[in-house]
Amino acid sequence: MYKFIHLISALIRQFVLPNPYVNIIGSELYADLFNIFIGGTILHFCAYILTGCGYTKGVDNPASGSFCYLISYCYVTALITILGYLISNITVFIIMFIVLYIASCILIGYILNRSRSF
Repeated sequence: MYKFIHLISALIRQFVLPNPYVNIIGSELYADLFNIFIGGTILHFCAYILTGCGYTKGVDNPASGSFCYLISYCYVTALITILGYLISNITVFIIMFIVLYIASCILIGYILNRSRSF
């Protein structure tokens, strides 16, 4: 079941989700280049940490972890996309993203009663 969910997750992340950096950078070409070289790593890192706030590797089902990673990736993509529509100043954008992301991590950890030390 894990491999099936992992495959579906990869297809959705690659072909369905938009490039969230288009609104921030402006040019679609530069946004694609940023996403290829830097942005994909940022999305992966943020989604992985957010998933870890509610999923424990080795304890929980791997299929549920893969599904949670997909949900986290979609959330982070949507967060960046929405903030890109609303905020044009890059400094304010980064600050708002960090604040909302940390609040999301705390909320997920609180809801699922996980204690993490960062």
